[in-house]
Amino acid sequence: MQSPARRAIVVGMDGASMEIVKNMVDAGHAPNIGSLIKRGVWQPMVGVFPTLTPPGWTALSTGSWPGTHKIMDFNIHAPGRRLDQTVWGINTDLSESEYIWNTMERAGKTPILVKWEMSWPPTVKKGVQVEGTGPGVSNHHQVAGYHLFVGGKWAPRRLVSQRDPETLDPSALQTVREFDPVSIHPATGWRNLPASKRPPREVVLTIQPLARGREPMNRGEKGTPVSFYGLVYASTGRGYDRVRVCRTRDGRKAVADLGVGEWSDWWLDAFEIDKKRVRGYVRMKLITLTRSADMFELFVPQIWPPDGYTHPKSVAREIDRHVGNFLQNPARDALGLIDDDTYFELLEFHHQRLADVADYLAATRHWDLLMVETHASDYTSHFFLGQADPASGATPAVLKRSRQGVARTYASIDRMVGRLMSLMDDDTVFLVVSDHGGTSQQFNAVNIADVLEQTGFLVYEGRGKNREIDWRRTRAANVGLVHIFINLKGRQPGGIVSKKDYEAVQREIIAALYEYKDPETGRHPFSLALTRADAEMVNLWSDRVGDVVYALRPEFDGAHGKQLPSVSFGMGGQHSTFVMAGAGVRRAGLLNRQVRVVDVAPTICYLLGAPMPKQVEGGVIYGALQHPDWPLTALEKPGQPIN
Repeated sequence: MQSPARRAIVVGMDGASMEIVKNMVDAGHAPNIGSLIKRGVWQPMVGVFPTLTPPGWTALSTGSWPGTHKIMDFNIHAPGRRLDQTVWGINTDLSESEYIWNTMERAGKTPILVKWEMSWPPTVKKGVQVEGTGPGVSNHHQVAGYHLFVGGKWAPRRLVSQRDPETLDPSALQTVREFDPVSIHPATGWRNLPASKRPPREVVLTIQPLARGREPMNRGEKGTPVSFYGLVYASTGRGYDRVRVCRTRDGRKAVADLGVGEWSDWWLDAFEIDKKRVRGYVRMKLITLTRSADMFELFVPQIWPPDGYTHPKSVAREIDRHVGNFLQNPARDALGLIDDDTYFELLEFHHQRLADVADYLAATRHWDLLMVETHASDYTSHFFLGQADPASGATPAVLKRSRQGVARTYASIDRMVGRLMSLMDDDTVFLVVSDHGGTSQQFNAVNIADVLEQTGFLVYEGRGKNREIDWRRTRAANVGLVHIFINLKGRQPGGIVSKKDYEAVQREIIAALYEYKDPETGRHPFSLALTRADAEMVNLWSDRVGDVVYALRPEFDGAHGKQLPSVSFGMGGQHSTFVMAGAGVRRAGLLNRQVRVVDVAPTICYLLGAPMPKQVEGGVIYGALQHPDWPLTALEKPGQPIN
């Protein structure tokens, strides 16, 4: 008997709560996802704790909980090291569980992964993988991050002053200069000038390879700056209105000639990193130029190479030849600096290019499992969603801009989903899933380090930039998002808490968290505090788990992370998205049962007639299936192969 499905397409949306997705569907912003809901099943899905990218995607891709797969944060405790010396979690080498794409290969099936989160370094052997590192700047391949050249009376376009920290949102660096100031001065030494009604002026645009990348993940140590020359001129008598960008001060050697609001084409250019030549695709947009040239704004998005980001390596050359240049980061880290329209123009290119790549790969080779991920939903959670709900207290103007940002994000994702749905046939099952959710912000996020300091567990020495943890007096410190480790003698270098006092200190920390009141609101922000042993109830175990694990109420957290995976708050929540339709799936609508993130991988395997991932802990979502007992039916009819 044939398995219920021969192929599976899985679309991942990072940080997309089922609450928000249903909201977008009902408002008409996501008709393609809406059609899948009508044709199949859906359910707010319970994800992992912490509600965070590394443990969430790894759980979904392996069918096992963080306590088993061991990738439980961006910053993971390293046993035997000092508590502030962590391991970076975006690394498949850390996983102790089998990924579903390797399960498929073990069964003789072929996977294709297109930017699937938390899948790098590649573990695929026979399949194809395109990128797959982490959010935004967390990648190993970019030549340079964005450049925003500004001059004159420029100002950023922030929504709020408080931002989610990099420990939660590593897709936006917060310790680097966010823009590139330039001076606008008279043009001298130029040849072959275009006709100008006013004296031409000049800006020097210097691109710095490796700029705005996450340093430990950069592809090199030192990049050689490359300068372009922008000639600001007036093509009409109404004032300055165009910029011609050239490699030298020669108007005939232009790479772009832009009016306000115009993008250049992409072009492949040469750069140098660690004295080695690398190539990358460049594009520019003139966002702002006033007629008097007293304000200038030109944007260069992420510079991405034509090779090196796929497995096998030859696939990148295929994409470059037959599809076009790839873009991993649609300028999420420039949100709030550039105008929203520029971001959404790049986001649409990004989503359509993901669909282009998936379409090409699916058309040119055999495949059984296609997995495509977008991080845009999480980008909007960290930027727009925080002020999109009346609970945030945002002004009407900010509320309107934020809601439009959320709607535009999901509309763009939905157009990509529609493209991928065209790859379905009657034997294909289609899933839309997410790793965690996102909520609006009501109060300032609680900083656990401040709480531990105020309650006397964490002690510092020095001041300002020289301030460091005093390990001789610190009894406990936070590691990652939800873990508090005791500075234990014999376990931590320089530990001060004796083993006989270990449980007493655990109880003391838990009591302090429950008793703590937020000074601004007078409320108790901690919803849960557990010992390491009790943290099994939130699927955390092993020596990488804190001695105390805690959760915050959603109104005291950022977009996600320290909230429990079952909360709802305002228009959002932390329930992960689960939508499934197509081959083998009932038209049942909302399921009357719990669905967990670890149930996704075993359900796909069951529908495709593949074995379970080796460390699987989730179960098959039988209530979603047309023929939940199909293997038994197959056994009753010997002689018919199971595909």
